[in-house]
Amino acid sequence: MGRQNLPRDQWLEIGSECPHCGERITEDLVYSLRPIPEDPKLALLYCANCGERNEINFV
Repeated sequence: MGRQNLPRDQWLEIGSECPHCGERITEDLVYSLRPIPEDPKLALLYCANCGERNEINFV
């Protein structure tokens, strides 16, 4: 599992890279926003290329 800390606006605008395979991961791959979708602090997603789980902490 990979963890990254990114500003939310930056991540929504350009995404980030999967720490395992380098594939670009974006908002459309998110399966859960926590604690609530209206004001998320954490995005959980799986990389479409390698299948690894990633966590994006919004700072």
